[in-house]
Amino acid sequence: MKKILVLSLSLVLLSVAASAQQDNVGDRFRRHRVERGFNNEQITRPERHQLQRDHFRYKIAQHRARRDGFVGPIERRRLHKMRNHNRHEMFRYRHNRRHRVI
Repeated sequence: MKKILVLSLSLVLLSVAASAQQDNVGDRFRRHRVERGFNNEQITRPERHQLQRDHFRYKIAQHRARRDGFVGPIERRRLHKMRNHNRHEMFRYRHNRRHRVI
């Protein structure tokens, strides 16, 4: 009985540790979208820099909101607005008919 309990507890801990490592998937996808738009000459260097800076500000705001262990409704709303703004900026930059010359 103890073996089954210890084995099941260790499997639960391993699964929790494995799921905790999946947090970075969204960042990689966003970075890939920005780089793909830049490589396809859909966004310019200043636009790419602006997107990266906005994402950095979003990450700082997210860290500050989560710092105390509780994200309140006002903080959640602010983070959601920041994320939506960044997504709209990305769409706007990719569809504004400006292309890199070089």
